[in-house]
Amino acid sequence: LNIEDDTSGLSGSIQDLIPLQGDLFSFADNSISKVLPAESIDPENLHPETRHSYQKIYSIGCNNSYVARTIIQTKQILNSIILNRDLDKQIILDHAWSCSELLFKCEEAHYRIYNEVMKLMHECDAIVEKGKNKSIIPTLPQVDDLEGKVAIFLGNAKRFLEKTHEFLCLFYNAPNSGSNFQTYREWMAKNKPDKANIIKMLEEDKDWINQIASLRNAHEINHSKPQFDVEIMNFKLNPGNKGSTPGWKYDFRARQGSIQTEFSDILTDMNVYLSNLLTFFEELLICCIQDSSDKNYNFEIYKQIPENINKKCPTIYFVSLKKDF
Repeated sequence: LNIEDDTSGLSGSIQDLIPLQGDLFSFADNSISKVLPAESIDPENLHPETRHSYQKIYSIGCNNSYVARTIIQTKQILNSIILNRDLDKQIILDHAWSCSELLFKCEEAHYRIYNEVMKLMHECDAIVEKGKNKSIIPTLPQVDDLEGKVAIFLGNAKRFLEKTHEFLCLFYNAPNSGSNFQTYREWMAKNKPDKANIIKMLEEDKDWINQIASLRNAHEINHSKPQFDVEIMNFKLNPGNKGSTPGWKYDFRARQGSIQTEFSDILTDMNVYLSNLLTFFEELLICCIQDSSDKNYNFEIYKQIPENINKKCPTIYFVSLKKDF
């Protein structure tokens, strides 16, 4: 079965084949496809002429850091360690895939906004500059459905945090607390006090996690109300004939939160959140695996030095012999 790029017609360089949630997925350099054997298309073999096929589902692949550092890295680590007998590696991998897909949607929403902003920025600058010599500056072009794209980003970001926290249920039998992230922290501190690394991590990350959850809830399509909302600004003309790129600001005072008085750049903030989400997934899962691995197995998880990272599949963590072994 040859996986081809649907735009160039060239064969894709497949880096990995991974069974996930009952299906087989092909991870190439620049795409992810679901493999469709003839047996899955025609399970009763009523049409012997049925061909094998595949369905491209993402236009990102192993050279994308979000793909490499979520599902690919998880698979590589799980394949290299021995877990306690009550843990099923496939269930963990399937759950990691659910998390990964939510993060891919966040990145796509960010990219769509970024792509439009880059295209419109120079056009806006040109309109403003030309208008300075006239009595009026015409309307500025706008990012299409900016509110909707932000809602997609925030909705998937919050859901990603919920699914990632569910690793605590798989590894430590914590009760599923949904979006009540504080309950997870309190349960771990009370019931697993010896898991110091993960308890410390959850405590250190709580502020930005709550920030994302509040931004999502305060969005106008969800639960916004006076003193609990997020204001989103598109391209705008400001005093002094100066244009500004899309931004946002929030007011969380109705829920004992803070208020942001000035707009901040929406793309910069989203990029920071994406980085935090990815790192949170990596570190939480690694803590879970370390706590649940066979201690007689003389291997450890290490972080790759930058110059050794493979650009075709830029995973960060790997398993190797313990340095003191």
